[in-house]
Amino acid sequence: MTVADSGAVFPAVIEDERWNGFARPRFSRAAAEAVVAWLTDCHGAIAAAFDGEAVAITENAADRAERIEPGADGRYPIGAGAWEWELTTPAADVAAEQTLLAGAYRLAPEAGEVLVKINATGSDPGFPAQVDPVSGWSRSGTPRFRPDVAVVVVAWLNACGRQYPGATVAYWEGNTIMLLDPLAAIQDGYMPTQVVLEADGRYAIGADFEWERAKS
Repeated sequence: MTVADSGAVFPAVIEDERWNGFARPRFSRAAAEAVVAWLTDCHGAIAAAFDGEAVAITENAADRAERIEPGADGRYPIGAGAWEWELTTPAADVAAEQTLLAGAYRLAPEAGEVLVKINATGSDPGFPAQVDPVSGWSRSGTPRFRPDVAVVVVAWLNACGRQYPGATVAYWEGNTIMLLDPLAAIQDGYMPTQVVLEADGRYAIGADFEWERAKS
């Protein structure tokens, strides 16, 4: 989660229902402590501290304190239904991603693979992938990438996201790829798409992307 273009990022669970298009997060104790520290360091108009088990937030202009008690699950709904919390991704290592992309054009298909691409910029690389021969090829097909290619696909998605705000971006949670559509994130019930490592060691990325064959 992030709020107000701050650049600060915190993990949370969220309610299905949005508030004016913004998420309503509930933070673990550790995450709540990080939110309190961030508020203390960065927001002169707001003071925050723990008061026993509760979080006390004071808006200095109003000279009024709000106590946020943990729920039955031990989580704190800090700013839920009041602050502009948005789903986001962890801070990307842009230099590392650029290094991956610099080698994207050297990725070669292995046996049973073809090159696929999404022609977002007109100069996008092709990525080796397997395509299900039963369903045949279509723009809406889902290519399946081996892990060394999947990491480059993730880097490419993030590069496109930086160039075109609102485009789908991605990040890794262990061995799982998380796809975040910022435009859909305002909808009730939206959660990032999880792309898991399949039994044959491949990732099926972008079932609703407009993948197409790329020239070798």
